[in-house]
Amino acid sequence: MKPARLHLSLIVLGSLLGLSACGGLRLSSNGLPTFSPAAEAPTPGVEPSTAAVARIRASLLTLRSDPALAARVPDELAVAEAALQKADSSQHDKINGPGLLYVAERKAEYATTVAEQRALEAEYESLRKQRDALKPASTR
Repeated sequence: MKPARLHLSLIVLGSLLGLSACGGLRLSSNGLPTFSPAAEAPTPGVEPSTAAVARIRASLLTLRSDPALAARVPDELAVAEAALQKADSSQHDKINGPGLLYVAERKAEYATTVAEQRALEAEYESLRKQRDALKPASTR
């Protein structure tokens, strides 16, 4: 299987299992993965939507603070930050708020995953070139 195809397969598998780049696997009380950012138990006295916005903001800040990764996904970061701003401004909206939080979290996870994928692909290419340079001329 090609490396890009393997990475894509892992991304799809992770999303199907409910894996989160910023929080691991979240299981609800019935044992099934939960896909809502507000599904996690917040700290006492903090609204779930406020905690979810803070968690998403922290994951985007972590991604942005790593220049090697952030440089690989400027467009995805901008889209995720716009989604977070939209979710933050409507977090008290009982109808649209949870959906916007969900979208913002998925976009943040997507940006992180794409950045990591691109970094791994670049590392793979570098290692492949090093390997090819070390091969004797007779085996090429």
